[in-house]
Amino acid sequence: MKQNIGLFFGTFDPLHNGHISIAKYFLNELLLDQIWFVITPLSPFKHANKVSNYYSRFKIIENFCKNNERIICSDVEFKLKPPYNTSETLKFLKEEHPNKEFKIILGEDNLNTLHLWSDYESILNHKICVYPRISQTNEKSKLLSHPNVNLYNAPIMRISSTLIRDRIKNNKPISDLVPKEIEEILIKTQN
Repeated sequence: MKQNIGLFFGTFDPLHNGHISIAKYFLNELLLDQIWFVITPLSPFKHANKVSNYYSRFKIIENFCKNNERIICSDVEFKLKPPYNTSETLKFLKEEHPNKEFKIILGEDNLNTLHLWSDYESILNHKICVYPRISQTNEKSKLLSHPNVNLYNAPIMRISSTLIRDRIKNNKPISDLVPKEIEEILIKTQN
């Protein structure tokens, strides 16, 4: 029987309680064996100077995951060449792990732009498990009707990595936004 793995892609700059809540929700809702935080060195949709150092992000997430046996820190995209396209990562993972069934955990905002992603049709060959996000528009993606796309009633998180970075920059507390072990590292690296 194949292992059931959720893939949660992101820059995680930084990983926060919203990401963790979503991960735990899908671990239980989908009866996943594991969920992998697939850390993207640089999203094709973001600018390099706007994202923290990949190694720093990886170490922070790895430190959190070592105490959570079903939540895994994945460096798979570090092994691949840029641009870091989800379609290429999925192809690589399927070849490397034929005994695993991968499901993609995706925010609704990303589903709305999925048609712009490189080789998005191949991504739709996987089960895509969508969690709701607060959006500036009320427009729903046409891809919600795709047979491999399901919208779940996951908690809506009002936390963003941008908010956390701004709070750190302005010496404001972040203890309500990130786990303690992440807070300690973030504060230490800013001083």
